Amino acid sequence: MISLKECSGKQLPLKTERVAGGDTLNIAIEISPMGVTMVGDSLGGVYYNMLSKATRKHGIPVLFHPFTLLSTAMTGLNDGRYQLVVSDIPITAELKEKYLFVDPILIDRQVLVQRRDSITGEAEIKSQLELGGKQIAVPAGSPFISRLHNLSKEIGDTIYIEEDSEYSSEQLVILTALGELQRVVVSEHVARLLLKRYPILDASVAISFNQFHGWLLAPTDTILRDSISSWIYHAH
Repeated sequence: MISLKECSGKQLPLKTERVAGGDTLNIAIEISPMGVTMVGDSLGGVYYNMLSKATRKHGIPVLFHPFTLLSTAMTGLNDGRYQLVVSDIPITAELKEKYLFVDPILIDRQVLVQRRDSITGEAEIKSQLELGGKQIAVPAGSPFISRLHNLSKEIGDTIYIEEDSEYSSEQLVILTALGELQRVVVSEHVARLLLKRYPILDASVAISFNQFHGWLLAPTDTILRDSISSWIYHAH
């Protein structure tokens, strides 16, 4: 039986409020298959592996701070506790007014995740036009919320957005697989990784077009931005 305890966020031993000083780079990283997760008895995740390799190569000490809500990580960035926020963050004009982005990490889009067989008997959503009057869950403060507001205007009907202040995107996907949520919006890369574990789910309905995604830094950290962008570029 599927259990929310299977979610990597419940198993990570990294959680700490300690912020390192000196030359150590404090990185807030999302708990997800793309960010940081448990792989057997070790830490893994696409972005975690990428940054671990790059910082070791350049001799940069680093302390990772796992998070479930992007809004919490952005508060830490604003307060100076973190120098970098790592997540699936679409590079939008709105965010670029407040933060620096490293060079784009990948091209991604947002997708709707729902069960293939609805426990409630509600019909499966086949297109964006069917989202009017429906409820969609996202983590509180998610950058995907603005896209859902715009989509609501485009289809001429209200989309009810449920901002969850406790669970990450990964956990919300698991709750959807359990039938406790109707639907959730996540990045397509995350959806693809999780659907391998939960084939009962569908992620065929796109919510946005493809767009560049990146990581956030404080608006004055241009040198660090250039360094990280260079590390990632040469890592490829």
